[in-house]
Amino acid sequence: MLDSSVSRRSFVQSGLMFLLAARTMVASDPRGVSPRVQEVEVTLVGRAGNLGRELVSFGLPLPPGFLSNPRHVRVVTANAQEISAAVRALEPWRIGGREGSIHSLLIQFTSDFSRERTQRIKIVFQQKRRKNGSSFVPVAETLLEEDGLKGPRVLALLPARWLCDSLVVGPQTPVAESGPYRPYDQFVERNFPGSLAYLNSQAYADWLFDRTTAYYKMYVRSGERKFLEAAYHAAHFVRLHTKTDGPDAGIFTLKGPDLKYVYPRAMHIHYLLTGDERMRETGKIMAQYCLKNQHPVYQPSSITPSPLGADPERGRNFWTLRHQGYGLLGILHGWELTGDRAYWAKARECVDAYYKHQRQPPDGRPPDGSLRQDWGLYDPNEATFKGATSAWMMALLLDPLFHYWTLTGDHRVPEMVIKWCDFLDRQGMVPDGSKAYYVINCFAALDPKEQPSALGPDMEMHNLEMAYTFALGAYFTDDPKRLSIYRKRFDKLFPLAVTLDVNRPPRTFNWAFQFSSQLIYFMQHAGAARRRSRRMASEAHILNSGTDSLEAGG
Repeated sequence: MLDSSVSRRSFVQSGLMFLLAARTMVASDPRGVSPRVQEVEVTLVGRAGNLGRELVSFGLPLPPGFLSNPRHVRVVTANAQEISAAVRALEPWRIGGREGSIHSLLIQFTSDFSRERTQRIKIVFQQKRRKNGSSFVPVAETLLEEDGLKGPRVLALLPARWLCDSLVVGPQTPVAESGPYRPYDQFVERNFPGSLAYLNSQAYADWLFDRTTAYYKMYVRSGERKFLEAAYHAAHFVRLHTKTDGPDAGIFTLKGPDLKYVYPRAMHIHYLLTGDERMRETGKIMAQYCLKNQHPVYQPSSITPSPLGADPERGRNFWTLRHQGYGLLGILHGWELTGDRAYWAKARECVDAYYKHQRQPPDGRPPDGSLRQDWGLYDPNEATFKGATSAWMMALLLDPLFHYWTLTGDHRVPEMVIKWCDFLDRQGMVPDGSKAYYVINCFAALDPKEQPSALGPDMEMHNLEMAYTFALGAYFTDDPKRLSIYRKRFDKLFPLAVTLDVNRPPRTFNWAFQFSSQLIYFMQHAGAARRRSRRMASEAHILNSGTDSLEAGG
């Protein structure tokens, strides 16, 4: 059920309003893609040893509102000669609860690589194709090996600016435009080589926190081959280690049933960039697992305490922000992959629960901006605080909450983010601001008899997530005082974060890079979200006529 303060009509209207906002997200940036863009250059790299006439196949992501008809796409050589090509839409954008323009295209054509292993072609838009390919070939047939681990015979590299503006992994800033945040990109370059040692790891923990997506975000921001090849391998490794049938279909087989190891997002990104239907099908199975196993309402009365020394997540009911984050993320990508309204409704149910939890904590005590829980019911090995929360786990929920906002424009998301950032600033950081507490005792500030928050092990390894958190707060706030506070926190944490070695343990690489790259976009557009929302509100009447039909479909 929707929270009583958010009516069905207002929820739908906010989603429709954000449909306008998403369509102008890149158009409002003079460097971004707009419907007036006529072409994009693609670099083709032959990778097989026996290259000849090769079938080139790749996905081309598009920004919202850019293209509605795949027939209005031509493939031309460097000297402007049209190539016979097969082009089709892979899926529509699904912003505001409805289908819209094309999200990504599958493009296939044949070219001779026997003399030139590297070629450049252009994709030209808004011109009707005159030379049509007769049929499509399964993407698996265009790979070096069918399992996909070695990637395609011909790799298609897209420009970073195009990839970022397509929003294929959400709003991003290209590496070339990082400006004062360039140390982040140097941090990536230092840590990437060491991460490759784990691309075939059979240790399940090395895949925790979505290694595939970390590589794909590096590729999107840079357009570099090395990141795309790593992402290709990682994506297929995960696909090959995903159970596809039975009651627990969707799980990562190296780990077993565990929601935090299930990543439809990774499969979805790969599908949008390759058109490999196997990824779409695997992503759908994963998303179903998330849908069935996501329980967003925190109910402490239903949780049995975990014995000391035991694994707190094995064979028992529990609730954490981390699992909520991955569950919501999987549900959102399930919606985008399928258009099944069960996902749309479940995503809304999750946000309803988190919004209520933050405003009316289940323990009955006054709200403080956190989504607190009884930590003793979760893991007494770490802490036994009656009201506690985790800064790094909350960051794992903020990422899908932002993604949810990009699909819905739900005004509650900025409110939740700002309340959390205020709490984290007030109670969650160690005195010198160099890191967050591992487990935050929410009641320590109110009662001198309460134990102080727990430092825990190596919280400096989570400084990038903390910097991301305050950057997201900066993006959403329009309060100059808050912005100054969040910037100060960011300026302390960011330089500390980008000096670290994040390959020990290997999963650190994944948690460091799975969503942190957006902090650059957020800081470069501080305050932009609220300004954009106000601007879009003045235009929302344009879409009001469609509200009733959308409500009927919900």
